[in-house]
Amino acid sequence: MTDPSERAAVAARFEAVPTAIVCDVYDEHAWEPRALHAELRPRTALGVPLAGFAATIVGRQERFVGPDRAKLAAADSLTPHSVAVWAGTDAGQYCLFGDLIAATMQRRGCRGAVVDGGLRDVAAIDATGFPVYARWLSPVQGLGRWRVTDVDVSVAIRAAFGPPVMIRSGDFVLGDADGVVVIEAERIEAVLTRAEAIVAAEAEARERAGEGMRAQELLDRFGHV
Repeated sequence: MTDPSERAAVAARFEAVPTAIVCDVYDEHAWEPRALHAELRPRTALGVPLAGFAATIVGRQERFVGPDRAKLAAADSLTPHSVAVWAGTDAGQYCLFGDLIAATMQRRGCRGAVVDGGLRDVAAIDATGFPVYARWLSPVQGLGRWRVTDVDVSVAIRAAFGPPVMIRSGDFVLGDADGVVVIEAERIEAVLTRAEAIVAAEAEARERAGEGMRAQELLDRFGHV
C-alpha cells in the first residue's frame, strides 16, 4: 500500500481499534496473534495511538568512531504514516536513538517507533507527542557502540509467546496500553474490517450490560464477552 491518502485512511481507522480486538480476530481465524514481547512498552506519549506501516531498521553491536550516517539516512528515508521498527538484535543496554533522531522521524511524517532496544531523552520526546515503544530506557548513547546495517528488510522481534514475530516493511504496526501487535500486509483489510465490526458489537454489548443484561445473555446475543 503506497498511496499516501490510502495509508492515512487505514491508519486513522486502526487508531480506533484496540490491540486486544486485533488479537481476538486472529484467534477467530485460528491464527497465532502476532503480539510483541511485553518488554516493549510505551515509553513516551502515553495514550497516543501508535498506528502505521512498518519501516524496518536493523543494526548490530560494533565499536566504531565517527557518526553513524546509515542511521541518519534511515531516519531521513521514512515516509508519512510509517512506524519505524528498530531491530536492536544484539544491542546492549544503551539507547538506539534519542530526541534528535525522533524529531527527524516525526518531521518525515513517521507516526512513532518500536525499538527492540533502548531509548533516551524520554521527556523531550514525550513533549512532542511522538509515541515510542522500547524495551528499556538508558542514558547511554548507542553512537560508537551500535550501528545501522540495513533498512526495509525482514526483522525478527521477540513475541509475547512462541517464536519471534517476523516483520516486513509494509506490515501494519498497532500499539496501545496493552502492547504492540503486527498485522501482515496481506491481511490488513480483512483484519481491520472484522476488528471494526467487533468494536461496534462490543459498544452495543456495553450499553446492554449497563441496562442490566446478564453475561450469559450478552454471550448468546453477541457471541463474545
